[in-house]
Amino acid sequence: MRNFDVNGLRLAEFQGKIFEYSYDYFNCSTSIFMRRFYYSNYLKLLDKNDSSILSLDPYEALDNINNQFGDKNYGIIKKNKESLFWVGYFYRYISYTRNVNTKFLMKIFKYEKMFELYYIYHTQDMEWCIENLLELYGYDEKIFDPNDRLRKVIRQKYKLISVN
Repeated sequence: MRNFDVNGLRLAEFQGKIFEYSYDYFNCSTSIFMRRFYYSNYLKLLDKNDSSILSLDPYEALDNINNQFGDKNYGIIKKNKESLFWVGYFYRYISYTRNVNTKFLMKIFKYEKMFELYYIYHTQDMEWCIENLLELYGYDEKIFDPNDRLRKVIRQKYKLISVN
């Protein structure tokens, strides 16, 4: 686990602002934005967790996502700006401190659930939130260890082979 330092703080706040500013920037719903963010090339840059390679301008990031996918006027339900910021910040916090990519996090901690939990979690310590999310989903810290996940896949495959 990596300490949450100044670089991590910059990145978490930056991603939080990307999410927050998407509210006014895009005409689409929050769900559509989240899907575009998930598949964006910009997310790959963010997942390097290095603030020195990014301009840290949220509008540049949103322009990048918009250039990749365009801005269509569909979907009407948008989450409030505060919850958007918090969810963006939270995903980057976990990505930075646990050294995992955001796509993986968005698979195990679905953004819909994160928006539901915002009102409970947004005033709490990030580590407390992570601990409670892991408990809620029935995971432990090992879920962030890629070697542990690989071992589980190998064991499962081995069981299938030895049974046949």
